[in-house]
Order: sequence, then C-alpha cells, then structure tokens
Amino acid sequence: MMQLKLTSLFGRRPDADEDLDEDAAIIYDPDEDLVESPLPTSAKKAKGRGRNPDAPRLTSPMKWALSRVANHVTFSDKRMVAWYLLDPQRWSFRTVADGESLIEAHASQIAELVGRTVYGRITTRPYAVETWAEAAWNNSPAPTEGFAKILERDQVQLSSRMQSDKLVYLGVDLGSRSSAVDLTGRMIRDVARRELEALQRRLDEVDDVMAGPGVDAIPAVGNDMAWLLARSFALGCPAPVQDTVEEVHWSKEDLHEFIGATHWSAEPLAQSVRIDSTMGEQPITRHVVVLTVGRMGELHIPEVDEPWIAKTDKLPFPVEWAFRVDVRSSHETSKEMNKLSDRVLAQRDHYLDDHGKQPPRQLARQAERASAVEDEQRSGFDGLSTRTRGWYRIAVSAPTQEEALQRAAVVQKIYKPAIKIEREFDQFRLAREFVPMEPLANTGHTRHLPILKLAAGVPAATAEVGDKRGVLIGYTSGFAERPVTWDPWYGPEVVEGSGLVPIVGGLGAGKSFFAGGIVYKTGAQGVPWTVLDPSGRLGALADLPEFRGVARAVNLLQSEPGALNPYALVPEPQLEWFRDEPDPHHAVSLAKSAAEAQRRDLMTDTLRWCLPAEDQNDPAALSILRDAVSRAEARPYSTAHGVLIALNHNADGDHDLASRVVRRLREASERELSRLFFATPSGGNHGDALSDRRMTFFSLKGLSQIDESKPKNEWSYDELMSRPVMSLAAWSALRSVYRADFHERKGMFLDEVHEITAVSTGRTLVQKVATDTRKHDIAALVSTQNAANVIGQNINNFVGAAFVGKTTDEEAQAHNCRLLGLPVGVGYEAEFAKLSRRSRRSEITGTPREFIFRDGMGGEDGKGGVEKIRVDYSNHDRLTVALNTTADPTKRRALELVAEEGAA
Repeated sequence: MMQLKLTSLFGRRPDADEDLDEDAAIIYDPDEDLVESPLPTSAKKAKGRGRNPDAPRLTSPMKWALSRVANHVTFSDKRMVAWYLLDPQRWSFRTVADGESLIEAHASQIAELVGRTVYGRITTRPYAVETWAEAAWNNSPAPTEGFAKILERDQVQLSSRMQSDKLVYLGVDLGSRSSAVDLTGRMIRDVARRELEALQRRLDEVDDVMAGPGVDAIPAVGNDMAWLLARSFALGCPAPVQDTVEEVHWSKEDLHEFIGATHWSAEPLAQSVRIDSTMGEQPITRHVVVLTVGRMGELHIPEVDEPWIAKTDKLPFPVEWAFRVDVRSSHETSKEMNKLSDRVLAQRDHYLDDHGKQPPRQLARQAERASAVEDEQRSGFDGLSTRTRGWYRIAVSAPTQEEALQRAAVVQKIYKPAIKIEREFDQFRLAREFVPMEPLANTGHTRHLPILKLAAGVPAATAEVGDKRGVLIGYTSGFAERPVTWDPWYGPEVVEGSGLVPIVGGLGAGKSFFAGGIVYKTGAQGVPWTVLDPSGRLGALADLPEFRGVARAVNLLQSEPGALNPYALVPEPQLEWFRDEPDPHHAVSLAKSAAEAQRRDLMTDTLRWCLPAEDQNDPAALSILRDAVSRAEARPYSTAHGVLIALNHNADGDHDLASRVVRRLREASERELSRLFFATPSGGNHGDALSDRRMTFFSLKGLSQIDESKPKNEWSYDELMSRPVMSLAAWSALRSVYRADFHERKGMFLDEVHEITAVSTGRTLVQKVATDTRKHDIAALVSTQNAANVIGQNINNFVGAAFVGKTTDEEAQAHNCRLLGLPVGVGYEAEFAKLSRRSRRSEITGTPREFIFRDGMGGEDGKGGVEKIRVDYSNHDRLTVALNTTADPTKRRALELVAEEGAA
C-alpha cells in the first residue's frame, strides 16, 4: 500500500507512541465551496468586463484553488482530495447477471465512503499514431521495406479516426485542512502530530476501499497525476505526448508548468469558454461547451440500456466528464425525506382544505416514493440503499464555437428521451469544475440518485480489445469505435498462453480474407508463414511485391510421387525443444518414441483410405495392415515400400488376404492422387522441406469436395482420396513450421480445418498444434465453418484468441458461444446472425466483414476482452484485389479469348 507521508508537508513526525485520538467525522456542505458571487459594483468598476462576472480580467493571471500535490493527493487552502485511476471494465457481451454484479460491486465500494464527497474526472489519453507505428516496427523480427509502406498507409487511415485510451479518475475528499496546523506544524515540532496521524489513517482507509472489487483503482501518481492536471488546465486542448514523470510532489511554483501554459477567457453571457494553449511552438485555441445532466427517467441497466455515463464513448469526438457526488448517510437521507413528505402533505391539504379540490396524482406518487425511501433508510439499511447527491458536467470542445455547439447538440441528442442534458449560462465557472480542487459553480440541477443508479453509469466501461504493438486489423463496431491492433504472438510470448486462433464463420463470412490480411502484414514484418489453402486463392499473395523472391505457391496435387510421404511429415523431436524440462535427454527420448508411434498411425490411416471400401471395413484386412506397419521402420526417411515388404513377409496371417492388400496398395501407388503417399528409397520426400522459401502457400486446387449426404460406399475415388490428402497436407505444413528455429516466431494458417479433423490423424494434428504453440512460438490460425470442429477436439482450454463471423445455424451459434466463453441460452446466439449485415437491394461486394473478437489477454475470466470488430483492409488496394474470392463473370476466360480473336 502506498503511504503518503503527510508529515513531510506539515511537520516532522515524532518518535513518541502516545495513543491516537479517534478520527473525527468529516462534515462537508457543498455550499461552502460555491463560488462567491461578487458584490455589486459601480458601472465604472465594471468597465471592460460587462455586467457578467463570467469573463475574467484578461490582464490579470487566473487564480486556482490547487496549491500543491503530494503523490496522489491534491491540496487547496481548505481541503485535500486523494485521486485514483480506475481499471477499465469490459461491458460488451456481459450477461445481465454479470452486469448487475459489476454494478452492485461498484455501488458497494462507493457506499463505504458515506459522509465523504467523491469527485470524478473522465478524460482520454491520445495514443499517437506514430507511437503505435514505432511499437509495431520494433515488434517486427525483420521488417521489410514493404512493411514500412504498410505502416504508412495504416497511419494515414488512423489519422482520420480517434485513437485514444479512456482514463477514469475518482477523487475522494479527505476532509478540511487547518491553516493553524499548517502554520504551527512548520514552526513547532510535534504540535500537529495527532491530526497528521488521523489524516494518514483516513488515507489508508480510502486506499483500501478504492482498491476493492468493482472499482479496482490504483493511486494516480507520476504520469497519471500529471495527465489529470494537464487535461484539466488545458481542457479540450490536444496535449503533447508526455515523457515519463518521476515527480510525486508539486509545489505551487511547480504547478505553473500546467497553469502557465494555458489562458482561459469568456465573453459576457458567452455560450462557450475559449482556452488558448500551445503545442510546441504552435498556438492552439479550443472552444469548450459545458453541459449539465438534468432530469433522468427510468433506466433499465443492464437489461435494456447501456451505462449512462459511458454512453458518450460512442461519439466520434472526445468528451470530458466532471462530477461531484456526496455519499449521504441514512440519517441525513431520512431527515430530507421527512421534510419532503411534510411538504407534500401540506400541498395536499392546501388543495383539499383551501380550494376543495382533489390534489394531482403526482403528489400522491411523490409522497409514496418519499415514504418508501425513508423506510428503506430506517429498516435494514445496507450499502446498496445508500443515496447520493451530485452534479454531473459534460464538456465538448472544438476549434470554433459553432462546431463546439454542434457537438454539444449531438451529446444532447444521444441522451434523449431518458436523460435531459442542459446547457447553462455561467460557462466559465462550470468549466472550472473540471480542474481539481475548484469549487462548485452552482447547485442547480442537483441529482439525488440511489447508489445503484450512480454505479449503473459504469464510468470505466470501455471497448478495449487487442494490444498496442500488433498490426492494424480494423475497428471495434459495438459499444464504441476504437482501432484494433493485434499481435498473434502476444499470447505465446507475453500471456504465456496458447497461439491457437480459431477463425469461425459460415460461407462468405470473410474468414480467408481476414486471415490473408494477417499473413500479409505479419509476413512483411519478417515472420515466416506456412499456409494450407485448399482452394488455392491465397497463393496470389506470393505474387505481391512485398513477397517477391521470398514466397512460393505450391500445388501439392502437382508434386512428385511420394511428396506427401506420411513418415516424412512427422518432425523428429530435437533436444533444444526440451531445455526447460528437468531431464531434457529423457524427455526427448520419450518424444522420439511418440513421434515414431505417430508416424505409424499416420501411415496406417493413409494406407487404409487407399483400400477399396469393402477392405476398409474388414477387421482382418485392417489387422494385417496394422501389423505390417508396426514391423516396418518408422523413421523420417522411411517409406511405404517398407510396409509392402512387411506385408509380403507376413508369416502368421492370411497370405491370400495379405497379397490382396499388397495388390490394392500397388495399384494406389500408380494412381494420380494416392501416388503422393508412396515414396521410394530413391524418390519422394524423405524428410526434406517441400519449399525453401520464407513464405509458403500450399494449395490443393482441384481436390474434390466430399458430398456428406452420400453414403461412404458411394464416394468416388477422388472423394475418398481427399480426406488423406487434406490430412497429410496439414502435417506437411506443420513440419515446415517445426523446421524453423525454436525461438523464432512462426505462423501457420490451416483453412477448412473441418476437412482435416474428419480423420483421426487430422484431429491429432490439431491437438498437437494446440499444445505446442506456446513452446514453439507459433501463431496457428485455423479456419472452419463450425466451432464444434475446435471444441470437439477437447482443445478449447488451449485456445488463445478467437474470431467468430456471421453464423446463421442455431446449433452452430451455441458452439460459437462456448468457443468465446459466453454463456449459452441468454440471447448471445442471435448476435452472430446480425454480423456483416447488408441491404437486400445492395449490389455492393467486398464490404468490410464483422467478427466477434476475443483477444485472450487475461482479464476477469482469463480470456480477455470480447468485442465486435469490423475488419478493414480497404487502404491496401493490392491486398484486397489478391484476397477477393468473389466470382466476377466479367473476368471469365471466355471473354478474354473473344477479345483476343477480335483484336486478331
């Protein structure tokens, strides 16, 4: 816990150990902090300022109440306030129960501050585009010239959008300062010891409350305190990126760093406040309009409505909040309700006795409500029954007053009709409330809110997802719009979690388009990628200028016989993989045994598919085949030829059956697809890489798709072979990844993984990828149409980040919820069908696709933030053309031939 050391401000702490007096209750009336209205002056004295004291004298420096800062406590001549920075809270995709729990936890903690005043300041810390670009460049293993151009295009796009971090500060009043203590404490040692000890005890108590669940705040010191001051004195002005601030104590002279850099002014009856500042040597002017929260209707949060304070996060321009809340005791509230009830009864009697009329029903409702509140305070009072009294201000700014007023109107509009937002006069003093320690401008529009309604504002709610060092993939499109940058290796390297990233969605959801963009941008960073794309469309990335000379597209179906030798596709474990184990040599020995077993399983599964359907279901034939594979050597350089030899030397089984199996396998070794499995001692793959390029795109273009509606005995030969070909191609991609340096970042993308997991060895591959990504620093993107293909492999605990696109099937939607860690049956299923909406009459293609993104970066449940995002690569023209998988009849080859004949 942080200790403020208040003695350093008022006097030296003695070494004596006398008992301390009990801490006195803090009594605070906001009227004592009201700005005193100036006395009437003569017309001569008012010259130059008009009749409204709203306008300060431009020739005299402004005076501020803030006099010093120590750690996270600000001081004025009268009071002390401790400031805290709240932890961001995820709001999107919370269940109603989770939302209620968050609100109740926040309310319970604030209720612990009964008798105190709580101050709030919500601001933003712009995250400079250049800062992100520098972080992304530094995060690149071997950035290329192409990546520099990618960053340039992304920076241009980001410069037109708001990129900032939301900061929520809460200040807690610690009580009044005694000027006598301040003076005598400096002159006479130990004179103020008892009061100093009491103040320290108050601060410790408040620190504990603010660190509790629901608030999760830390003391605002150093950079955080400096930013609060900078954003308050230069309200609405852009602020430069700060260097690291190590100071924790600022005297009044030190505060001139913030005060002297700005100038506030306002004309009489002005609609805004003008604030002049500088950015470097460039003068900056902003016009600030302050709004006040007025009458509030019924809000149903979280069932229907969004958090009422966080609602301004949706706006495309920065919005600042300042509020002051008195957390009232039950006795104080009961006394006020008694007065209100007496007033209502008096009004009712006035109608009945003096005028002989029935009173309005509104009076009966007010009396009933006041009685209920009073009863709530007197019987069974708990923290959630606490009442508050507060004033809530919203500030918007713009370079011109007209634009600032337009933004203010937008704020008023988004709150209609539930909350009335007022624009008052006296803008100058209202704006001063945004500076710590400034007094309340007026007591108009006082809001008397239950503690739960205050907490339902959820000021710390945010749409934070992704990291600050990865490539730009798009923007959040749900609670608020924020840029989303993502590093696929953040999970294995920082979170120490999995690098397995499922990309799920139905046809046309944009899975290949999204994954292709990740491969493109991170590949330009210097990360080697191995891509298995059955359709062959992603191979166009190999022809882009960014990958010229380092990428190669390989159609495995056109490879030499034996290119998919099952024995060669299971990598041989290396000792360096097990350096962290207690006994590395024993661990690698076990791993080599497991690799041999995996090669035998892979060979058995592959050769079984080469047999006719009647032999595939014959237990005797399968037994003979398994025995032969077990007797044959299973090293990376072994081939199916060794299995055929073992079958020919079958001494114990049925010789006729063994001979028939050999004949069938020799026939398969000569056919177009299955010959890929049969390497010979002199030809085929014996553990060598199929590509020596940094970027390899394996395709299976031309491979038949299986019609699952047909029984297996009706499948054609090409359909039968598609399953083992897909599985072996995936193992080939995995082997390419394992050949890279153990500590090097590696990427692998497996498209249509549901075809791979249809066979047992394919399921084993996905499980191996899931468990090895962290140890081998692999980002493994797997694309599938149904999340069940991931969940069904019992690897959901190994999933890092996840992306889920448009899905319409109800059962598949439930699987999506399980993948993302969302509860099933509470309404989230329908959200997947609403993604990437388009008009029935729209003929526009290539519109940005939407996904639900879980970033896997820890958090409350360990699974990170969950937000709806919109993938946007529109600023990369060559990329979007290469990734466009939508058919275009105007580009068909027949038209090109006709054009060539016409030219001839």
